[in-house]
Amino acid sequence: MSPQNTPRILVPTGFSDQSLKAFEQAVNFARVMKAKIILLSVIERDGMFARIFEDKELTKKIMDKAKKQLQKLAETKSKETGVEIETTVSEGVVYEEIAKAAEMFDVDMVVMGTNGKPSNIRKRMIGSNAYRVVTLCEPPVVTIKGDAEISQIKNLVFPIVADRKSREKTGMALRVARLFNAHIHAVAFITKESDRKMLTAQLRQIEKFIREKGVSVSSEVVEPENRKPIAKLTIEYAHRINGDMILITEEGEEPDLADMLLGSDVRDMLYYSDIPVMSVTPSPEKFRSVFEG
Repeated sequence: MSPQNTPRILVPTGFSDQSLKAFEQAVNFARVMKAKIILLSVIERDGMFARIFEDKELTKKIMDKAKKQLQKLAETKSKETGVEIETTVSEGVVYEEIAKAAEMFDVDMVVMGTNGKPSNIRKRMIGSNAYRVVTLCEPPVVTIKGDAEISQIKNLVFPIVADRKSREKTGMALRVARLFNAHIHAVAFITKESDRKMLTAQLRQIEKFIREKGVSVSSEVVEPENRKPIAKLTIEYAHRINGDMILITEEGEEPDLADMLLGSDVRDMLYYSDIPVMSVTPSPEKFRSVFEG
């Protein structure tokens, strides 16, 4: 049994290639954090009719099979790496079950794979599992898309936006940078002249704060030549400086229909970034020690 203060990382897996890549990345994080992994598989309910005409015997067989697969995967990887891995299986709506597990196991981080932008209108209206998990989960969520293999995080991209949450988000940037001995690249994109003064001042204050905490940091103000979404500008910047992870903040609220149709920087980042993205819901109560320390 792990000590109560052992960090925990929740890793949802559907045994797809992308979720298994996310599991590999989570193992790397667990080694650095000296953390335990909770490996979760969710047996998804496929709509109303599946609930009405549910075959309990079939569901039990599927769950038993998933448990065996998970246990085999966990035992193999634990023996190979020395990382402690616990397994659990649940039934329901994927993103809801992930959020429930994150709360139940009181995890410090969620690491999951994503296949990017949903391909049909139904999925666009519902929203991807990754985006829904980010909006529902309190701990930071790291989404993995593409083939990037990160054994260490050297360059952490930290986009600064003109909002009240930048100071809160700085605490998590410091925590990640310290864990991985990473350099923080704080960047502000001037897309509106009215934001220039505020963003420049915020960037200067944040860089000073991070440096005073003994963490390596640099800052840059970028004035894009073309009007591009912030998500695309951030991903391009991350590639330019060889970023290993992007740290962003989201609102922690369920998106409404207008937001889902118009899109958001957070969702676009999750859809299009082939660099791992850590999404943080600022929570001064839970992470007070992180923000202050």
